[in-house]
Parts: sequence; C-alpha cells; structure tokens
Amino acid sequence: MTASYTSLLEGSTSPGLFSWRGDPERDLVGEAETAGWRALHLDTTDVHSVEAFYDEVTTAWGLPSWFGRNLDALFDVLGDLTVTPLVLVWDGLRELSAIDPMQAAAVLDVLRDAAGQATSFAVIVRDDLGVSEFDGLL
Repeated sequence: MTASYTSLLEGSTSPGLFSWRGDPERDLVGEAETAGWRALHLDTTDVHSVEAFYDEVTTAWGLPSWFGRNLDALFDVLGDLTVTPLVLVWDGLRELSAIDPMQAAAVLDVLRDAAGQATSFAVIVRDDLGVSEFDGLL
C-alpha cells in the first residue's frame, strides 16, 4: 500500500524520503504549512553544476553566505532546520543526477540520514528517476 501525502501530514505515515507520483502542480508546500508543518521548496531544475546546486540551497533556504556548500554542511543545516516538523519539496533531482550522479546519490543519502535522525522530517522528490531507493511513493 502506498502512503498518501495527507497521511504523512496527519502523522499516520512515518516521515522519510518519498518520491512524488501525484499531480505535479499540487501545492505541497502550502498544504504542509496549512497542516502546521514548516515547508521548504528546493528547485534545482536550472542548475548546471554542483556549485550552483549549493547556491540554490543557500538562496532557497535563506542560509548565511558562510554556509559550507558541501555534504557535511548540508547535513548540519538540516539538523538545525528539523528542530520543528519540516517538509522539503525538491524539484530537480534529475538535473543534479545528470550533472553529477555520485553527488546526487550522496545528497539523497544525506537527506535520508537527516530524516532518520529527526522526529518529523519528510523529503518529497518530484522527479521520477525510476529508482527504488525511496522510502515510499506519495
């Protein structure tokens, strides 16, 4: 059985790393905020380098200019951001994977590790890569 986004937001589905299979126009960020979650959107569909990926993370999440722009810094900032329930909606994994597949896989590992350590952190990836490394489908 596949989890629903509503069940995730209501707490009957455990947070984790999910692949979105629903309407691509659905306002996942707005729904999360309405349900009392903090929500962040990350759109990396126009990035053309790993450096541009970190630039987008910095801008989208309002991080300071001294953010480390590496996997360790990404994990650390996620620890700070997930003190309260958080949904991260990510568009553009496909593009990062095309640029640097190893980096894309490493970012997914960091997101999964952060979700495993936080009590309420869900990542919704809106790219269908045909991989089975996600915790579920929404």
